[in-house]
Amino acid sequence: MSKKLEEENKRLAGQVQTLQETLDHIGAYVFMKDTEGRYTFANKLVCELFEHTLEEIVGQDDSKFFSLDISDDLKQNDRVVLEEGRTIENVERNIIASTGETRYYISVKKPLKDKDGKIVGMFGVSTDITDRKRMEMEVRRKNEMLDSILSNLDAFVYMKDREYRFLYVNQKTAALFGKEPSEIIGKTDEEAVSAAGTSEFREMDEKLFLTGEKQEGEETLELANGETKYYWSIKIPLKDDQGEVSSFIGFSTDITELSILRNRLEQQVQEEIIKRLKHERLAITDPLTGIYNRLKLDETLEHELQRAKRSKHTFGIILLDVDYFKSVNDTHGHQTGDRTLIEIANLIKDNVREIDTVGRWGGEEFLIVCPETNQRGTVNLAEKLRNVIEQHEFPVVAHKTASFGIATYKSGDTINEMVSRADVALYRAKGSGRNRVEVFGK
Repeated sequence: MSKKLEEENKRLAGQVQTLQETLDHIGAYVFMKDTEGRYTFANKLVCELFEHTLEEIVGQDDSKFFSLDISDDLKQNDRVVLEEGRTIENVERNIIASTGETRYYISVKKPLKDKDGKIVGMFGVSTDITDRKRMEMEVRRKNEMLDSILSNLDAFVYMKDREYRFLYVNQKTAALFGKEPSEIIGKTDEEAVSAAGTSEFREMDEKLFLTGEKQEGEETLELANGETKYYWSIKIPLKDDQGEVSSFIGFSTDITELSILRNRLEQQVQEEIIKRLKHERLAITDPLTGIYNRLKLDETLEHELQRAKRSKHTFGIILLDVDYFKSVNDTHGHQTGDRTLIEIANLIKDNVREIDTVGRWGGEEFLIVCPETNQRGTVNLAEKLRNVIEQHEFPVVAHKTASFGIATYKSGDTINEMVSRADVALYRAKGSGRNRVEVFGK
C-alpha cells in the first residue's frame, strides 16, 4: 500500500514540476495570491522582475515590490477580484520599487474559489506592454509637432489609428469637443464625445480601413448641449512600412447652416407629400365608417372589369343592405344608427380577403368587390358575412341582420349591368324574408 502511495506522490510531483516548467516558459507573468493579497505562487518571470526567489516572494504583498503610493492600479484591480468576485482585464501602470521604473501591463485576474464557492484567493496573468506604451507616447510627441503646422487651418483636423483612437487633433477640433487635445489623444470617438454623435464617424472610419481608400461624405455630431452639427469630411488613409493602412488623417468642414436649410426643405416637401396623400385618402374614404366610398368603388369596379376582359378571369360583387335599419334611427336615434353602421363596416372589413375591396355604396348599403372569384366563391363569402353579422351583438340594438345580392362578371358586361343584377338579387333577398343571400338568375 505504501509503495503505491509513494508512486502516486511521485506522479503528482512530476505533474506539478511539468506545470511549473510550463508556467515558467509561458512568456507572461503568472501569479497567485491569497485573500489578503499575499503571493502564494509566482512563475520565473515574476521572480526575475522582483529579483527574488519564489521562497522570498511567497507570503509577501505588493507593497514590497511596487510603489503603490504612486500608482495603485494593481491594488484596485485586486480588490475588485477578491471582494466582488469579478474577473477583470485591465491595463495596469506599475512602479517597480527597487528601480523606480514605470512599466505597463495588460492583466487578466480571476477569483479562486473553493468547492463551496467561497473566494480563497486569485490568480493572474500579466503581459508587459511597456514598449507599446512608449511608442504611443512617441507618436503623441510627433503629433504635437504636427499640431504646430495644422492648428491654424480653418478646418477640423485629426488622425486615428486602426482602433479608432485619436492620434492627433488640432486645436480647432479640441475646442469643438470642449476639451484640451491631451484629453482626446488616445481615446475613441465614444470616449471623447457623446455616443449619439459617434455612429456616423465610425461608419466612415470602418469603410476606410475596410477598403483602404479615401472616403468623403457628410457626418453628424451631437454635442453635449444637445446641438447637432453637420460636417463634410474627407479622410485619407496612411500606410505603414509594409504598405498596410495603419491610420488616417481627416479634414472636416462645418456645413451645419447648409444642412439645416436642406433638412427644412426636405421636411417641407415631406409635409406637402403627406398632406396630398391625406387629401387623396379623404377623397376616396367614407367619412363615417372609414372604409372606401362610392368614388373608390367605381374606380375598383372599372379596374376589375378591364382586368377580367384582358385575362378572361371572372370576379364577383356583393351588394348588402342592413335589414330594417330605418327602425334603428327611428327608435334609438341617428347616433346609434351611425355606430351600428361603423360596426358593420368593421365586421365586413375584418372578414374578407386582403384582395377584396370593401366600401359604402350609400346609406345602409355596402358593396364588396371580389377579384378572381367565381359565383360559388362569392356566395361563400356572402354567407360568411351574413352569419358574422347575424351572430354579432351590437351595442343598444343587440342583433341585426343583412340581406345580400350576388352578381358575377359575364363576357361583355358593363359596371352598370353587374350592379343592376346584384341589386335585383338583393331585392329578391329582401322580398324572401331578409337575412339571406340571393344570386341573380338563380
